[in-house]
Amino acid sequence: MLSILQPFLMLLLLIALGGYLYRTDVLDLEFCRRLSRLVVRVTFPALLFTSMYRHIDLASLQQGWIFTIVGLGTSIILAVTAHYSATLLRLQGMTYSTYQILCTNGNNIFLPVPIISVLFGSPYVVYAVLFELGAALFYWSYGIAHLRSGRKFSFKRLFNPNILALLLGLALGALGIQIPSPLYGALEIVGNITVGSAMLILGAQVVNLVEKRLKPRGEVWGVALHRLLLSPLVGMLILRFVDLPTELKTIFFLMLSMPPLVTTALVAASYNADEELAAMGVVIPTLLSFVLLPIFLWLF
Repeated sequence: MLSILQPFLMLLLLIALGGYLYRTDVLDLEFCRRLSRLVVRVTFPALLFTSMYRHIDLASLQQGWIFTIVGLGTSIILAVTAHYSATLLRLQGMTYSTYQILCTNGNNIFLPVPIISVLFGSPYVVYAVLFELGAALFYWSYGIAHLRSGRKFSFKRLFNPNILALLLGLALGALGIQIPSPLYGALEIVGNITVGSAMLILGAQVVNLVEKRLKPRGEVWGVALHRLLLSPLVGMLILRFVDLPTELKTIFFLMLSMPPLVTTALVAASYNADEELAAMGVVIPTLLSFVLLPIFLWLF
């Protein structure tokens, strides 16, 4: 049990540091917004590329293709169920859109990468990245449309740094094409900034909500049910029909139990969405996951 708790304690320390830096005015929400843009546009794609490139090979691709399919398929299922639950909650406008994003867009890299690295070793990180490939295909073709004007489904949105980094890393890694060591080293250093930055942002969000003394809205519990109950149940059902080694089954279940993406709150702010719901919908399910996930992994 102690080995399972280790990565969660590590992440909690980073979150606590982010909260402390916010309280001491080293961080503020405007800086966090700028840092979030840096993470989403620069460091996150670098992390996706290096993680995929370093660990992908034909063997891991043969075992891991199911992660990509399930990442895409689960996003579609959650989008459908979120639509009906939002209707029951009578959500409209940007509140509806924010709710949809929170329910369907999981924290598929920032949380699972350090957890998988500690519990299973860095080579297993590639399965989280393959899962993110499927989820990102849904998010950038349809999901992000909830925060933008225009057509709901768009292939044009797929041509963004995250998807390109994933596909380029997959192609170069699987084909065994070597890139210059200085280039790879520089990308790896930039990518390593991602997880720490995301946890600092989350810590600042936690303290900001505490200072505002906002009560959790009903929609937040809908998000938590989608991300922390419905999505894992889908995974348990799929695992009954999929033959995977024990380590990959555990990672598979872990990926389907992730709370909403940390930077969703700040992305919502940039699109004039429901920033309050976005912040609560990230912070509360994430804190709940730090209690539930170690228990789930231990029982699993």
